[in-house]
Amino acid sequence: MKKEQIGLESFKEKVTIEILRQDAEKIYIANNNSDYISYPEFLKYFADLETITKHDVIIGINFSYGWMPTMFDFRSDNFNEVVDILNRAKQGQIPTETELEVLKKCFNNSLVGTSKLLHFINPNKFTIWDSRVLGYLTNHKSNSYRLNKPRLYLDFLEFCKYITSQSGYNEIHNSILKKINHGEMTKYRTVELIIYETMKKES
Repeated sequence: MKKEQIGLESFKEKVTIEILRQDAEKIYIANNNSDYISYPEFLKYFADLETITKHDVIIGINFSYGWMPTMFDFRSDNFNEVVDILNRAKQGQIPTETELEVLKKCFNNSLVGTSKLLHFINPNKFTIWDSRVLGYLTNHKSNSYRLNKPRLYLDFLEFCKYITSQSGYNEIHNSILKKINHGEMTKYRTVELIIYETMKKES
């Protein structure tokens, strides 16, 4: 039996612009949810920084873990390389798989936590990655091994770039913005939010 290939092409096949449109229409966003209240403040923290330092990394990963069900623990002290990677991410450079492994190893060995920090640092280039996102993209075939694979996260970033460039995505994006009362969101964020809220309804 041929092993199923999961990645960018399968994401494109599974999630069309019309599927996203239908799911966007169905979701309800509770604006009193603390995540949505906190979100613009997290973005502002990094937007106001000219350069990210070790101090900012420690603060940022800890408030990122305010959105996580697990306690945070530094798994390495490779802060010089981490700071360098994150400053390049702030400027728009996408980390390589190897660099994502460096970040993940430092941040509780969690690609989910890493993705949240990257998104807060540069929401135009990075989106949030978690088990609900992976489950949506793979017909609920989510597991911790796949979830922690940097290649799949990079494929999801490419998918977001692809889907938000489609002619119908502006309408979907604007429909989500009308449902929230806590500032602007990037297109990458609204893709992930549609997916997250859709999967939350099904759980």
